[in-house]
This record gives sequence, structure tokens and C-alpha cells, in this order.
Amino acid sequence: MYEQLRHQQPNTFIFDMDGTLLNDAHELSPRTIGALQELRDRGNRVVIATGRHYQDIRAYVKQLGGGIAAITCNGATVHNEAGELIYRELLPLQINEILLPLGEMAGVHLNMYTDSAWLVNAPCESMLEAHAQSQFFYRQISMQEMQTTPALKILFYGEHIKLQKLKAQIIAALPHPLPIHLTFSDDYYLEAMPHNISKGHSLKWLLDKLSLPLANTMAFGDGFNDVEMFRMVAHPVVMTNASEKLQLLFPTALRARRNTEDGVAEFLYENIL
Repeated sequence: MYEQLRHQQPNTFIFDMDGTLLNDAHELSPRTIGALQELRDRGNRVVIATGRHYQDIRAYVKQLGGGIAAITCNGATVHNEAGELIYRELLPLQINEILLPLGEMAGVHLNMYTDSAWLVNAPCESMLEAHAQSQFFYRQISMQEMQTTPALKILFYGEHIKLQKLKAQIIAALPHPLPIHLTFSDDYYLEAMPHNISKGHSLKWLLDKLSLPLANTMAFGDGFNDVEMFRMVAHPVVMTNASEKLQLLFPTALRARRNTEDGVAEFLYENIL
């Protein structure tokens, strides 16, 4: 067991989905399901924290036995253990009017999550694979409709070099300090959320509401949208499949094996269960 876990055993566990709990087929393996069920059977609390929409994770939550609070859309929404929406933040429509045309000019795919839908302005078959199990698929609408639709978050999908240039253009086009939170969830997704919204922000909000101490928390993740969450919890656990840049940001964080090797389950069995 890691030495730091001897002194403060966590009892609230927060899990990212893609690249963390899910394998590369976007599935929960039987070993991962078993580890999380045993974790809960021992009286621990489990929270999901993901960039996915809540409608997109319901099938996974059911596989894990239900009754799990979820931070979704990178923190723009929080649902309690009964599946009720208890927190929600939307991007101002003025942000749509600035970001969406910039994304269109950059030649990347435009996506937005609303309260109930995933909207796009053009088809992109390669994006659908990750949602096959949940059956949460996009609906195509016009650019004009996208600009006038309130969004929980806006996603740009494309080549990393294009997204890097787009990020710089967005920063240049907006006032400072930025009125949005802009982050890469991985090399192919640049995501814009409401100001100050992140997994870390919404996790603190949820724990405060539940009167749970941060001192007893452990979080698993692999993306830059996990940074604020890692900074918030007592025990961050970085997946080995995370980028080298992310691992260097948290040199003293605990490490779990790759998501393709049931890294979360193995870590829990070796150190917690």
C-alpha cells in the first residue's frame, strides 16, 4: 500500500469515465464492475465525474448498481444519487456567437450539449463509437440554431494542431479574465464550459452539500479536464495512459495501471480493498 494511504484512508472515491473506468472499447469490464461494487459494499461513496452528458452515462451507472451521484459535462451539471438534477450552469449565448464561427473557420467539428441533447452542425461518424453502449447520439441542426441554443458546454473535435490554434484564437477573441473555462479533455477534444466550471468546482460543491470532507477523497483520471479535480482531492490517482504532460503536472500523485489493464480495479484491490 502507498505510505500516504496508511495515515488517511479515503472513503469517497471519484472516477472519470473515458480512459479511466472505461476500457478502449468504452466498456466497463467485469473486474472493474466487481471492484466498484465491493468498494460500495464496504460503505464507501462512489461519484462519477466525466465530460459526458448525464444521458450518456446512465447505462454505466445502472451496470454499477445505480445510486451514484454524477458530475457531468465537466461540471456543468450535477445529479444526486437518485438521478435528480441538483446543479446546472449554462454558457451565455454571447459565447456561442463568438466560439462557434471560430470553430467553423478552424475546420473542426462543432458540438454542444444541452439539457437533454447532443447537437452538431455536421455529421461525424467517428464520434459515435464511444456512445454505442449508451445509445446517446447527436442530432444535426443548423449553425444558426446552434448559436441561439443555450449550452452546458461546447465541444470542438478535430486534429490537435487545429484545436491548439483554435484555442489561441478563442483566447484572443474574448475579454480577460476569460468568461469561460477552456480545456482539452484529450488531444482531439477542446471543450468550453461556463466560467469557473470544472470537475473540481462541482466536486467541492457536491461534497459541501453532502457534508463530506475533502480530506477523505481519492480521484482517478487521465485528462486535462481532471486537473482541477486532482488539485481538489486529498489523493489524486493518475492513470498510466495519461499524457506525459499531465503526469508531470502531478509528479507526487499516485499511479494506476492503464485503463486497458483494468487499472482502477487493480489499484483498488492492491491498495484499498
